[in-house]
Amino acid sequence: MLKAKFFIGTCLIFSIGSFCNAADSSLTSADGAMLKFSSWDQGAAVWKRATFSKMNESYDLYDSGSKASVGVGINSDSLSPSKKYALVQRTVFGELSNGQEVVATENNYCDMVSMDTGCVLLSRSAEACSGSWKGGNWVTDGGEVIGPNLETISPNNLIKSVESINNASAKGLAVKDQLFMGVESYMSCYPASKNVQALNNVGFYLAQAGDDSSALRIYRGIEVVGKRTVLMLNIADSLWNLKETSEAAKYYKKYSDAMIAEGKAGKVPARVAERAK
Repeated sequence: MLKAKFFIGTCLIFSIGSFCNAADSSLTSADGAMLKFSSWDQGAAVWKRATFSKMNESYDLYDSGSKASVGVGINSDSLSPSKKYALVQRTVFGELSNGQEVVATENNYCDMVSMDTGCVLLSRSAEACSGSWKGGNWVTDGGEVIGPNLETISPNNLIKSVESINNASAKGLAVKDQLFMGVESYMSCYPASKNVQALNNVGFYLAQAGDDSSALRIYRGIEVVGKRTVLMLNIADSLWNLKETSEAAKYYKKYSDAMIAEGKAGKVPARVAERAK
């Protein structure tokens, strides 16, 4: 029997032909959580957006960077029999320049997603998406047994992996390269309540790389579980960089007041007083 295969870049002509159109599609868990695929790209034969929704929470599973875009694909075997996990083929489209010409690039991966949390648990090469579910595991056509285990790098290990990089921007880009999922998905794997310091550092490095939007979303997640003095400054800086100057001024003042209360007025950066006005 011919098994349904995931498509890579272009549509195959069997089994998944029904997916080769502009219609949105979705996968639904046993408790009603949904992974919705939308914004079909006919040329690349992928959806450009995957949105995880559960109760009152909703976010994009993947972010597209300034130099790369992400496409996603599924088939009829994507959802596990228990409806707790899903396989998503992720295609990253980018560009590579050799100084004389720019060449389009395409890299393909197979990701396993928790339908309970929206966490991207693990990633393999695209070929791993050819297989079938057996006993709660995904068994590839090549014989690899892939269990639904969290393999995505932890915030602590992510920070450790870039410690030897001295340049702040380069360090931030190295962090960003390893976060192939959106920050909300990442924080569903590693909750802010248990990873405050490490996630704050991840956000800081992303901001250093110019991604204040992602950094701010991490900071907001940390802010919910507890106020920290340095967090107020980080939030203020990212808001300022995103041109949200009025709200940034409020956070600069909160930070300044907290530092004064702690007897650390002399350590407040000069920009704080200038921007808190």
